[in-house]
Amino acid sequence: MKQKLSSLYRWFIKLSFPSKLLVLVIFVGLGYLGYSKFTASKTATPQYQTSTAEIGNLIVSLSVSGQVSASNSRTVTTTASGVVKRIFVKEGQKVSTGSPILEIDLDLNGRQKLQSAYSAYQSAQNSLKSSQDKFYSLQSDLVATKNVFDNQWSMQSPDDPTYIQKHNAYLSAQAAFDNLANTIKQQQAALEAARLAYQAASATVYAPISGTVSAISLTPGMILNPTSDSSNSSNIENKIAIVKTNATPAITVSLTEIDVPKTKVGNKATIDISALPDKTFTGKVIAIDTLGTTSNGVVNYPTTIQLDSESPDILANMSATGSIILNVKNDVLLVPSSSVVKGTSQNTVRMLKDGHLINVPVEVGLVSDTQTEIISGLNPGDTVVTSITSATAPARTTNTSVFSSFGGGGNAVFRGR
Repeated sequence: MKQKLSSLYRWFIKLSFPSKLLVLVIFVGLGYLGYSKFTASKTATPQYQTSTAEIGNLIVSLSVSGQVSASNSRTVTTTASGVVKRIFVKEGQKVSTGSPILEIDLDLNGRQKLQSAYSAYQSAQNSLKSSQDKFYSLQSDLVATKNVFDNQWSMQSPDDPTYIQKHNAYLSAQAAFDNLANTIKQQQAALEAARLAYQAASATVYAPISGTVSAISLTPGMILNPTSDSSNSSNIENKIAIVKTNATPAITVSLTEIDVPKTKVGNKATIDISALPDKTFTGKVIAIDTLGTTSNGVVNYPTTIQLDSESPDILANMSATGSIILNVKNDVLLVPSSSVVKGTSQNTVRMLKDGHLINVPVEVGLVSDTQTEIISGLNPGDTVVTSITSATAPARTTNTSVFSSFGGGGNAVFRGR
């Protein structure tokens, strides 16, 4: 090899300057030709992923997430304190509203709270009774004043001083009667609140609703500690048990301002409970809070989905995910949405025809997360392109010398004159 290079060098030295320049030009041309062949061997070749247009059912849905609400259960609580004396119910027992749940041997704090609640209850009763007694008196005054005005002065001139006096007396009696009627309504509400507070502080705890008792957390001999007042940040009630109704569970989810206009009450839904991976539940939208809530500048609209069936395994506050079904169309022509190219005035679908990629104008209908309905422009069985990738061909190696074009293959040697 060294001998060949030496001979080549001696040959090149003996050449005239124009001959040397010509040889250099030839070498540069051969180098460019070799580089072109090398890069051509690495030209990217497009590879197509395809699918087939086919008739099927299109389901347009909205993915949601949330949690199981406590809409079918009620917590039994008490503000009383002391020692649990007796429990009247068992786990899984059915109870009616007002049924006794347990009895407490009140401690000193509990007795004081009970007496205070009873005093407030008695005060509310007395206030209501006093207003009710006054009610009948004002009602009599109103009737009498109205009769006088209607029978003696209603036909007189409105400018007559006596007319004005009698008319104002009638209006005053009406206003006093209406005000007292509103006061009685407020006192009735206050009496009910005082009654519930008295019941909550009593030695006997009652079922707040009808249903099935569960999660009884106490046994005889256990202590219920005193609860705090409103000025303290501690718990203000002792939890006793849960009463669950026969109503099917509900799922609370949040919709964005983009999704809420698409969703209607009555839309069907499928729900998965994270804690129950082997089960899928169905339900429907029963309520949409169109006022919404704003947090950090983001608006969400709480939406309630009621399940079609009840399961004892579904517990309040469990995490849930699912889909709200917005629309369903059967027996339509479908293609993967990734094959559709959206344009400003015309949508197209990428197709392979005789090995060449073409764009076919189409009219589209409903669109789901993965599929698009084709109304016109395609036929069942057409092959559509869902994605395009580029595959690089491996470079071809060769042992042929760049001098081979002069003949003699790789062992060719230039000889001088």
